[in-house]
Amino acid sequence: MNAILRLQEKLSIIERLPLFADLSLKDKRLVAKASALVEYKKDDILYKELDLADALYCVITGRLKAYVRRDGKAEVLEYLKRGKYVGIISLLTGEPHSVTVQAVNDSIVLKIPKDEFGNILKRIPHLAIHFGQTLSRRLKRKDVREKKIFESTIISIMATSERIGTTTYAVNFALSLKLQTRKKIILVILDSAGEDVIGLLGITAPLNPIAADRPFFDDSNINAAIFKHHSGIDILNIRHKNGGNAYLIQLLSFLTGEYHYVVVDLPSHIDKTSFESLKQSDMLHILTASDETSLHMTGSLISELEKSSTDISLKIKVIISEHGKTPIATHLKRQEILKHDIFATLPEIDKSGEGGIDISKIPLVTEYPECEYSKAVRRISREAGDCLIGLALSSGAAMGLAHAGILKIIEKERIPIDIVVGTSTGALIGALWASGKDTAEMEEIASRFRRKIAIFRLIDLAFPKRGLIKGREVRRFLLSQFGDMTFYDLKLPFKIIACDIEKREEVVLDRGSLVDCLMASIAIPGVFEPVTIEGRLLVDGGIINPLPTNLLMRLGVSKIIAVNALPSPSDVQRSKRKVSNIFDVIVNSIQASEYLLAERSCQDADVAMHPVVPTVDWYEFYESAKVVKRGEEEALKYLPQLKELAI
Repeated sequence: MNAILRLQEKLSIIERLPLFADLSLKDKRLVAKASALVEYKKDDILYKELDLADALYCVITGRLKAYVRRDGKAEVLEYLKRGKYVGIISLLTGEPHSVTVQAVNDSIVLKIPKDEFGNILKRIPHLAIHFGQTLSRRLKRKDVREKKIFESTIISIMATSERIGTTTYAVNFALSLKLQTRKKIILVILDSAGEDVIGLLGITAPLNPIAADRPFFDDSNINAAIFKHHSGIDILNIRHKNGGNAYLIQLLSFLTGEYHYVVVDLPSHIDKTSFESLKQSDMLHILTASDETSLHMTGSLISELEKSSTDISLKIKVIISEHGKTPIATHLKRQEILKHDIFATLPEIDKSGEGGIDISKIPLVTEYPECEYSKAVRRISREAGDCLIGLALSSGAAMGLAHAGILKIIEKERIPIDIVVGTSTGALIGALWASGKDTAEMEEIASRFRRKIAIFRLIDLAFPKRGLIKGREVRRFLLSQFGDMTFYDLKLPFKIIACDIEKREEVVLDRGSLVDCLMASIAIPGVFEPVTIEGRLLVDGGIINPLPTNLLMRLGVSKIIAVNALPSPSDVQRSKRKVSNIFDVIVNSIQASEYLLAERSCQDADVAMHPVVPTVDWYEFYESAKVVKRGEEEALKYLPQLKELAI
């Protein structure tokens, strides 16, 4: 029995790790059976430099550090948190470990022994491709004897047409990546972009280009050509000849031994060398205008790249620049032309700025961090730098209005949130915020229900075939707030949890009509009629996942804020409320199990809050002022931890 429970525990953990998130249940079970959960105390050594490989180690809780010894001192190369793994280089190459890995604090690690790891790679090709890409980032230069960088990433940026702000984006992206990760960043530009970079960064000295027509393995040659900007990023200007410069790729490889991120601003006209540089990159940011001609050109480029390499499609991030020509309006039409997912959208820059300054000629992410362009670049850089902050908002009926109070403090203190996920009331509040409404607007909306009669106007009783309430009035209210908005129209990534009542499984909603998806997520079983979306009969996601921190983990979010607005058993006992009708019976029964599930989800969060007012019952939306205030108080209580996440 203990063995079965241990297997289920491992399977539960594996399902929440980004590394294994896309595997089938069969493959996840294979990994679970092959692995062991191992506890390491603070300062325990997992393995030492020059040891032979024995296993893959994946961090579940706690932190590890990878370091090398130089002149008798430990030099830390990287701190590894939840979801990160080590040991892969030695496992795949057969060479001894190049670093020592040690527990920073008490940690739990998923350990897959060497023999079992080899078997997994044979049976799950998807993982073999992923680990091959990781090996590329961690072992860029075989000629480097002294390891300086644990993992390096080449990010190439290009556009399929000129004058859509590629260099502006490259500079702002590099600066934002430095601000968010605090790691070593170098921006590599071609001489044609040199003047633009000088203007954007206010550089007074010329950026003398270095010719990429011979091998560069002499540190002094490279260092003499690198310009060190006061922002902390380094800049290297390359003299690039169309059809030539065979050593450009070697030069980029050399830089990966010195920098965590090498950001390359490539020309829009693709020659052989640029094409090869794209293939060698770990990420490809392809900017395109939103008109039909530009989208077709971008789609053709992606098609050519995919023909040249089987796994390159996974590296491509298409970024729409809302700049210039007449755009194709709908998101679906854009994707149909591209035949590829759209990763992000850059809003058009308002060139008037403040005081008549042309803000397209300065680094926006440092000078105007709150403009929409800067926010978009910041989200992109945080994902590239693996430092996303995600917010999970729980179900909770009227108590879910406390989420607005939490968001009020997050807004005031400018805590960056990169993605929001929500269930039921958490989905509703999250959708309002993601749509661009601030918390002042949310409070104004909530104030409309401060009279009890306003709540009852939303109740349209139905013949109880599949629910007591039809939901037409609720839908009308949601339409008044969101209209025909889709997820693509939102200001930041947002996902909703619902439950397929027939298959009894979680459903993640992140496309299509926002109102339809919200209706599904708030459809309390027995109270509201279920909602059919794409042939699936959906109800309130709270019955299966009331606080979706696991979704944030699967998406690779490294810092998680969780808000559990469900009352605990002690909260219910303190309220001294009586169950007086069928609605009370249904909701209280559901919330009893939801609270336990939500508390378990809180264990995955870096900051977990529980804003509840025991005297407010599940249907008392007219007590919004009291509940929102409680959310503010809870957020202020955890403010030091929230600010620490943003560092």
